[in-house]
Amino acid sequence: MMKIFKKLSAFICAGALACTAFAFSTFADTQRCIVEDNAISESEANECEKLLEEASKDKGIELAAVFIKSNMDDSSVKSLARSCSSKLGNSVVMVVNYGTNYAVVDANGEVTEKITDNKATKIYEKFLKSELKDKNNVGAVKGFIKGVKRYTAFITLGMILIGVVGFLIFFMIMYFSVKAKYKFHEKPNTGAYLEGGDLNYEVMEDVFVSEHTSRTSISSDSSGGGGGGSGHSSGGGHF
Repeated sequence: MMKIFKKLSAFICAGALACTAFAFSTFADTQRCIVEDNAISESEANECEKLLEEASKDKGIELAAVFIKSNMDDSSVKSLARSCSSKLGNSVVMVVNYGTNYAVVDANGEVTEKITDNKATKIYEKFLKSELKDKNNVGAVKGFIKGVKRYTAFITLGMILIGVVGFLIFFMIMYFSVKAKYKFHEKPNTGAYLEGGDLNYEVMEDVFVSEHTSRTSISSDSSGGGGGGSGHSSGGGHF
């Protein structure tokens, strides 16, 4: 029952996107791939629809693509992308305007903690731009999905490298710290306790072979914390 409700909610949400973005969409059967004025072919739209639907279910993030052919300026395209992602909630939307050869990726909601402005721009630069230049719309959507998956992954390659480097630094610090802490001093001169072959009881200075210092941290009652917010992030350019 819950799965049916989720599917119905996603369908209604995607339908709201189509109705809000345009007075009509070229292909009525596509809900995540919105096409205006035959900007792409029906077969491309249907294939993109399937890709976006599967990726949305897999990631738990609403993904959508909008293809238009308009003379609207770049800021208006950005506003359109923002409006679309706002309607979908926690989402990432790509809007492509073939009228001016401009595309933008816009994220909304919790996903912006990972898809920042910088990451949105990288998705466009690395995964969309070359495909759009060749008018490979299905390839562009595949790249869009790949980029979103890469930058929303729980563990990324960068995180692994940072973890390895951090561990090595921590290990080296601990190694040299322990080594210095338990390092033996110069071997003591036992002759200090002998005088003329007899034990000298009057030596008033003790000679130790090592030293150890212990420290106990004092916990503080104060504590701090922080949380992430939700909003919009976007990036794009001309192709």
